[in-house]
Amino acid sequence: MKITYLFSNILMRVTFLLIISTSSIYCGVKNQKYYTHPNAYIIDQFANKKIIMLADFSHGYALPYKSLIWLMNEWTDKVKSGQSKIYNLSLVLEADTQEISNLKKFLLNGDYEPLIKFWLPYNTMEWLEFCADLKSLAAKIKKINEDKSFHHKINFDLFGGEAFNVFDSPKKYQFSKIEGIKYFINLRDSLTSHNIIAYLDKNKNRKAIIFYGGSHLIKNYVHKNVGNIVPDSETKGYYLAHYLKKRFGRDSVLIISQGFASKQMLENSQFASAMDSDIFIYSDDIPWNRMQPQNYDGFIIRNENIAQSHNLRNIFSINIIKADIERLQYIQNNLTGALAEKYYNEANESLELLSGQNFNKIIKWESWFTNANYDGMERLNSKEFEKEIFDRYYNNPSDSKTKILLRELGFGPAIMGTQLLPKSDWEKVWKDVLPKIKYLDAVGLLWVGTPKEKIEASKYLSTMVHGFKGGQKFEPQDYLKLYRKFYDSVNY
Repeated sequence: MKITYLFSNILMRVTFLLIISTSSIYCGVKNQKYYTHPNAYIIDQFANKKIIMLADFSHGYALPYKSLIWLMNEWTDKVKSGQSKIYNLSLVLEADTQEISNLKKFLLNGDYEPLIKFWLPYNTMEWLEFCADLKSLAAKIKKINEDKSFHHKINFDLFGGEAFNVFDSPKKYQFSKIEGIKYFINLRDSLTSHNIIAYLDKNKNRKAIIFYGGSHLIKNYVHKNVGNIVPDSETKGYYLAHYLKKRFGRDSVLIISQGFASKQMLENSQFASAMDSDIFIYSDDIPWNRMQPQNYDGFIIRNENIAQSHNLRNIFSINIIKADIERLQYIQNNLTGALAEKYYNEANESLELLSGQNFNKIIKWESWFTNANYDGMERLNSKEFEKEIFDRYYNNPSDSKTKILLRELGFGPAIMGTQLLPKSDWEKVWKDVLPKIKYLDAVGLLWVGTPKEKIEASKYLSTMVHGFKGGQKFEPQDYLKLYRKFYDSVNY
């Protein structure tokens, strides 16, 4: 009897502990506030989602592009390992059909020229790095499909949601500033949604990752107030996310914004234990109102710093000068309106930076270029160039445009501060920064330079890269990653 009672007592205790243990596990899952492997978690959501929207939180920068590539690689890894059955997936980019056509050709043949030339000189080096990463992804998918032990076929496609762009449909984009803003408020996202919906309706077995600027992912009826030029009463409207949710169902579209939280913010939150990781959080659990959590379904909080992007128009190349002059001619002959003015000014500013000249007529730029016998490295090494940068910085102490240019060229983050660098430190600063400017310039030349410029750039980079060995072949994107590692202290 005593033994029976003892056994019964032990059994009851074990049963009780099991119930508590099971309940704790269940509550832990049910009440989980964040996920420390965001890419894996997000790809798993495709089991009951048609579309995942991921925010491009800084156009032309490396980190947003990398965030997309990491997500795409997670998808292919899960498919290959049998953890995902999403075999038909499309990547929808903020581009039009001509841009996507050029990108698709590049993925097949590796020829950068048509891809670069379409937007030159307005591309960034980080965008070209993204194209190279996409090519690696396409090669990875091809290899998986050729593996005889893999019994499925991955069908991957690219699609551009934009109705048109300024360079292949000039007549459709000659808006004044107010007309451009009203088009953005009233038409752009509805036209984009029409294109994407038509594509997905035609390809019903496909799921999609949509990578668009963060504002286009806002799901609510909001003020689309661009530049405070149009009265608030005329700025309310919907973005792309709303139209897609309306067509495919609220629960079929997962909208993911991306952002950063300071160390202090994380320390004082329920996410403190995960502050060294990227984490995914549903909007209901976001405690920071500044992120406007009500406008999205969830967030990836990024742990990495965001490294500066680098415009190709700042590369000291004969080909960039040619592209600048060609753009000036094209815009003068074909375009009017605010966007045309913006592109015209950017090409003209590029010419002034690369040449040290200042002309107000295209014919004068052409005459100078014909007689210049231009050498970009000579220009970078000149005292004239140093003096121009010195004067730009100290003569316009509050000019944010100048500071952004210098940051893109290779100056450190201190250049963005409100307090000017002491003039007495300039010689030391310039000695430190000029090799960085030349490094970035050489990387750009590997993509856009003339054959001679590319040879000289390779020679220069071989003297700069730590651990470089004779005969070692680096691609431009590899040099760019090394730059970020050594000068921006990031791991991507």
